[in-house]
Amino acid sequence: MPISALHRERLERALQGHEAGLNNSDKPPGPERSKLHTTLLELGRNPYVLTLIDDFLDSPELTRELRTDGASVLRARGITLPEGVTMRVVDGDSDGQQPVLRFQFKVRSLTVFADWDPATGASSRACAPHESVTAQAAV
Repeated sequence: MPISALHRERLERALQGHEAGLNNSDKPPGPERSKLHTTLLELGRNPYVLTLIDDFLDSPELTRELRTDGASVLRARGITLPEGVTMRVVDGDSDGQQPVLRFQFKVRSLTVFADWDPATGASSRACAPHESVTAQAAV
């Protein structure tokens, strides 16, 4: 099952927001904010990553492979993640919730998460070192 039209539309709107953040001539982003926007754009616009997400939504077998050796799956598909980005499968927050594909990277002291949840689509958030994962602010 490919990414739904609604989730693609939401992803596109979020990516447009990151482009606007980079191109704001009134208040240009600093290097940290620029890295955050650029990395999220690289992930969200990468056709190979989007194909991986399509397949992740369809294949419990791929989910197992990503859990055990995600790096090999990425290599076999010719996917190179942006510098400093890692990927893994995490369990959903509640019983019976489908696994989530998580991309993670750091910008200074912030840890940034870009998740693909089969039920809700794309989300990104940043977490300061003293915050718990459940108290992350939306980016």
